[in-house]
Amino acid sequence: MEYRRAQNGVYAVVLHTGDDPIEALTEFARRERITGAVFGIGALEWAEIGYFDVHKKQYLVRRVDGFFELLSLMGNIVFVDGEPVVHIHIILGKPDYSTVGGHLMKGKVSVTGEIFVFPADIPQLTREVNPEFGLKLWKVE
Repeated sequence: MEYRRAQNGVYAVVLHTGDDPIEALTEFARRERITGAVFGIGALEWAEIGYFDVHKKQYLVRRVDGFFELLSLMGNIVFVDGEPVVHIHIILGKPDYSTVGGHLMKGKVSVTGEIFVFPADIPQLTREVNPEFGLKLWKVE
């Protein structure tokens, strides 16, 4: 992973072959103490994606293998108890031009990841467990 900050404060984050997008963005956020919005494209070799089942109150996780176009990566970064939490959703394009998507749990970059991080200095924004769903959802203090 490499990254640079533009004069307007936006970061360009480049993920390399073998990088896990969640691990890389977590490390980036930890180093730079960044909260904000995340948008990107690229290519993945495999991914574990989740779908939250509201009745079971848990993620149903499926691994997809193959080479995929990362058509859309979007999400956010906030800090909880001093540590960054990276929340990303993705849409992957398959060789047959169909798609699959969901909550990115982890994955492996095959060619590149080209990601913009737009900082949002909102120190009151964090995550707190929602008792109805058991998920850490946004909370504005």
